[in-house]
Amino acid sequence: MNDLRRTKRELIEELQQLRGRVVELQLPDADPGARRVRELLDQIPAILWTSDLELRLTWWRGGGIRVLGLDAEAQLGVNIYDFYGTTNPEHPAIHAHCAALEGEARNFEVCVLVGGQERWLRAHIEPLRISGAGIIRGVIGVALDITERIRAEADREKLIGELRGALDEVKTLSGLIPICMHCKSMRDDKGYWQQVDTFVRAHSQAQLSHGICPQCVEKLLAEQA
Repeated sequence: MNDLRRTKRELIEELQQLRGRVVELQLPDADPGARRVRELLDQIPAILWTSDLELRLTWWRGGGIRVLGLDAEAQLGVNIYDFYGTTNPEHPAIHAHCAALEGEARNFEVCVLVGGQERWLRAHIEPLRISGAGIIRGVIGVALDITERIRAEADREKLIGELRGALDEVKTLSGLIPICMHCKSMRDDKGYWQQVDTFVRAHSQAQLSHGICPQCVEKLLAEQA
């Protein structure tokens, strides 16, 4: 008997959904204003949707549906759990929808795969109430595709990381540096004396090569004579 009642209830809900869709399909011919609204909804870069108390998708519109490569008609009636392919109650979308059924509005961000590519959506979810009664009869939501923003932020963070790494590697010589007046060794900030070439390499990005100046050449030749 319980199964029979449940079946009748589901049939009634499906008939109500079909009736609503029939009315919607008839509106463009009967109401030019409604046709204009549908055209606008299909062009905006967003997704608007409603789901029932069982979290089944009952209606959705928006140009964002095409971006996701989904069939708008085929998805109607699909459970939110099946849509996202998870039953995890902590999943951002699942958690937000369940909270809306309890009367709470929620925002969330979620990543979906479209043709093997990640697309990020930012959504706002609210309870869908019966007009004038305040009784919750489902969920209503709107989502924006923020993929380009996420990618731009990732590129920016990567660039900042690279710049910080470069700054960490940059070493400059500044201030008063002690140098031996006899052997020309230089003392570092830890008190150790180093040859000039060793000190410069340790405290700068300079690459040193070795040679001999004319004065030293003359001195060496004089010593060998």
